[in-house]
Formats: sequence, C-alpha cells, structure tokens
Amino acid sequence: MRKAAPKTEATPYPLVILSHGYTGSRYLMTYLAENLASKGYVVAAIDHTESTFRDAAPFQSTLYHRPLDQLFVLDEMDRLSQKGSGSFLAGLVDAKNTGLIGYSMGGYGALNATGAGFSKNAYQIFKSMSGGCEALAERLAGSAAYTKTQDERIKAVVALAPWGMNSGAWDSTGLAGLTRPTFFVAGSEDDISKYEKGIKAIYDGARNANRYLLTYQNARHNVAPNPAPPEARVEGLPIDEYLRYADSVWDQRRINNINQHFVTAFLGIYLKKQDLGEYLQLKEKAVDGIWKGFKPRTSIGLEFRHAEAN
Repeated sequence: MRKAAPKTEATPYPLVILSHGYTGSRYLMTYLAENLASKGYVVAAIDHTESTFRDAAPFQSTLYHRPLDQLFVLDEMDRLSQKGSGSFLAGLVDAKNTGLIGYSMGGYGALNATGAGFSKNAYQIFKSMSGGCEALAERLAGSAAYTKTQDERIKAVVALAPWGMNSGAWDSTGLAGLTRPTFFVAGSEDDISKYEKGIKAIYDGARNANRYLLTYQNARHNVAPNPAPPEARVEGLPIDEYLRYADSVWDQRRINNINQHFVTAFLGIYLKKQDLGEYLQLKEKAVDGIWKGFKPRTSIGLEFRHAEAN
C-alpha cells in the first residue's frame, strides 16, 4: 500500500538495501523485500540506472556503477532518516545497522562495496570485455580511493549468485578484504556466475569473513528472482524471456520460500541480534539429517556450508 502509516513501536528499524541483477528491476525480488519489511526492516529495493530492462546500457556502466549505486542509496537513506529531513522516513531508519543484499551483478557490487577490491588483472579483463572501464581503477584492492569508500554502516551481506569471480574480478588479496558476515546463495550448475570456480571460490577465498553458503543442487543462475510473470509466458516469445526468472529444475516459489527462511535467520542474527543461530547450525548435506525449520524430507536437494573467519 502506498502511503501506509508505518509502525513506530520499535523504531528505528535496520535498513536493508536490495540490488537486482543485469538486467532487472526493483520488482525482481519483491517476495524478499515484502517479507523482510513485514519483519521489522526498512527495505530499499532500487532500480539501477542503465541496468534495468527498460534502460539497459553497455555492460561497462554496470561494472563501474553497481557498488557506487549501493553506497549512494545508503547515504541517501541515512540522510532521509534524519530528523528535519521532511521525509516520511525521518526517525524510522537505523542506517548504521544496514544489510546489503545483491543478486548476480547486485552481488558483484555488494562484495566490492564491502571490502572485495578488484584484482590487478580485473581492469584489463574488464576493458577487453566491455571496451572501457578506465574508472574501475578506483575500485582495485589496495588503492587509496577504494579504501576511503569502505563503509562500516553495512553490517551484513547476502550475495545471491554473485557474478565476477569466473571473469577474474577477484584474487586472494581482494577476497581477503571481506570481513563482514556474508551469506552466499548458489546453484550448483550456475551457467552465468559458475559454481566451483565462481561462487564457491569466493566463499572459500573470503577467509577473513564469517560466511555461509547455501547451495541448490542442480539449479542454475536464477536462485533469487520472483516467479516468471504472465508477460514472460506469452506464446511465441523465446524461452529466454521465461528463463530470466525461472529455473529448469527447481520450483521458483520453493526457492523463494527457502531464501526467505535463511535470510530471515541470517539478518536476524547480525542486524537484530536475535537468537536464531540454530537455524544456521546444520549438517552440510540435507540428506544427512533434518534441518531446523524444515519438515522431514523437505530440505532434499540442498547443501549448507559455514566457515568462521580466520
């Protein structure tokens, strides 16, 4: 509901920034945005300029702007939350207690925004694949400009199928810069971000972060979007319009419900300081025991990993 009066009993509420993939829109993860809002978070689901279905620009725009967009939104939400801002958000938002959620290129941006500086080779790789990106030098690990952008208001990160490792975005030095609690979500057959040399490699390399990895066995890249809308299923459209959203093996609503469950537990622990640790203390393979929060036989096809920071 537009202009619905917010509840104020427990203000200010932690902030969650939700960042879609390339291409996408702020509607791409409404199942997650609305679910988190109902649990006492202010959720900013954003359109990334030049990265939506409507205004997609060449890829180098997204490569450079994605982490900057996310940090800009954090600054603006913080500004609007201040008393005297004139916004309905005044007094509602605890921007010093922020969670950053990103899917695909949103996950790429989220990792760079929170400590994973790009590798020394990333600039050359990105330049060759997109014909530009001179400004990406500012986002390299160890650069003075990059170090200045690190923002301690972000307390936790959820990276759903984050892109980049398979294209050389990070090395061990860059991934060592990740220190915030991070929850990764991946499909074991991801054909965009890749798994063993992509998302799992990021998880393994983020040795200084308390981190988690939820894996959907046999799923591909779409482990975050809403179910495909009717417009994507019109007769005569190419199958890729449907596969912007859907997975070929997993039911999308089931993926969405499982994501809601784990993100609720993860952000509850790290942003709300809730006693939900038992939901993240699981056997690696779901077939080896009943996972907390799942009825018997309903966690089949999932794997879960957890590693403490060194």
